[in-house]
Amino acid sequence: MNTPDVVLERWIFVSKIHLMLMVTLMLIRGRKQIEGLVWVVTASIGFYGIKGGIWTVLHGGSGRVWGPPDSMIGDNNGLALALVILVPFVYYLYQVSSRRLLRWGLAFSGVAMCFSILGSQSRGAFLALIGMAFMLALKGKRPFLTSSLIVAVLTTAILSMPESWTSRMETIQTYEQDDSAMSRIMTWKTLWNLAMHRPIVGAGFNTDNPLVFALYAPTGWEGGTPVAHSIYFQALGEHGFPGLILYLLIGVFTWRKAGHLARLTAIDAELGQWVPLLMRMVQVSLVGFAAGGAFLSLVYFDLPYYIVGYVVLVDATLR
Repeated sequence: MNTPDVVLERWIFVSKIHLMLMVTLMLIRGRKQIEGLVWVVTASIGFYGIKGGIWTVLHGGSGRVWGPPDSMIGDNNGLALALVILVPFVYYLYQVSSRRLLRWGLAFSGVAMCFSILGSQSRGAFLALIGMAFMLALKGKRPFLTSSLIVAVLTTAILSMPESWTSRMETIQTYEQDDSAMSRIMTWKTLWNLAMHRPIVGAGFNTDNPLVFALYAPTGWEGGTPVAHSIYFQALGEHGFPGLILYLLIGVFTWRKAGHLARLTAIDAELGQWVPLLMRMVQVSLVGFAAGGAFLSLVYFDLPYYIVGYVVLVDATLR
């Protein structure tokens, strides 16, 4: 479907991401190194969330928070979803840290990141934040206290946002009248038509091109940005039903393995201090990505693969 040069360019891009992930999985073992990786991954993107959260508070929620330019999370939606994925690990680092000053810094960071997610004005990320927060309350170390704090923080943050933000979030209920939402639905229908025509292999990398939409767009399509706007439809359109199934299985097996490792180490005097909580936070993060990813084309975003890597590294350490 796509020309070889377009596919090759994207294949090289994706290969570089997974190459560095594989190097990480080969080199890191033990709690100290795993937590070091969690710190690096969380801080590298969390920095933009902290900065965005402060900006949101200082400007009263007006405007939007954007990610680092020329990156996969450069737009407001991408950065917001990345922060949703990372908030559970800020919670984990807070729980396992013993220094009071560091804990205060992590608590401030988590709150700032929540303000940044809301300040992005991303409707998909807002839904993902709600889903992630619900799971965090269930999987936290102290469910009742955690849920109370989460409700308090989110309620305060939402009430502090301006009317323009509230009006934009309310369009979730009236998506039929929103051009952006309807454009995404038309794109999903296009990729579904493509998958039905090429169910085994899809169209290959980079289905976001005019040729695909000229061939498979449903009647009534009037143009627009040919972007998948969904990890599920992106995987389906580019790699067919087998590719989508394999992609979903990564999440399913990661969830199950994380749960198994959490139960296995729960009563261990040493491992029980960190493995169960880290594995539960992996599950919370997966819920946030699964919910927010339904509205973004981030199949190849490396952050979720590093979340999977946490489980692989803990399992390898135990073995």
